[in-house]
Amino acid sequence: MTSLAEITVQDTDGADVRLGALIARPTIIVVPRYYGCLPCRDYLQQVSDHLDEVEAAGAAALGISVGAAHQARWLMDEQGIRFPLLVDPERRFYEAIDLQKKWWVALNPRGWVNYARALARGSRQGRIVAPNQLPGLVVVDEQVRPLSTHRGRALGDYPPLDRVLAELGLASQPAPA
Repeated sequence: MTSLAEITVQDTDGADVRLGALIARPTIIVVPRYYGCLPCRDYLQQVSDHLDEVEAAGAAALGISVGAAHQARWLMDEQGIRFPLLVDPERRFYEAIDLQKKWWVALNPRGWVNYARALARGSRQGRIVAPNQLPGLVVVDEQVRPLSTHRGRALGDYPPLDRVLAELGLASQPAPA
């Protein structure tokens, strides 16, 4: 397995960024199907809305997606996502955390419930880039080692944010001597 710290993704300007050079504290890494995915956008907004709590726990957040750089820029500039959104066109991060593509992803009824919830909160669908990609989330420590990994099984299948925040509270505490 490739070390997550060695994986190179791109910023919204197309510059290569090595995760190990970017991450220096426990970090929530939201892994959307693509940046236009309606429930994925909704979850990114929820994490952004709670970024002060994340930072108060001594942690950070970022997104990594196969989605286009212009979608990531739009989400940060126009939709107010307050943490970096990176692009993984080669799917290196997805492969490293074993986040699968499945042809049946759109058939899972849980995904449609997630879409309905996102619509109810005001999210709107963007251009479809990776219709078969499953979403995920990884909490990593300051050495970019996974503390927990959630592999979605439906559209918009992310762990409850309060559970992620609780994990961060534990992860950001110093280890007992």
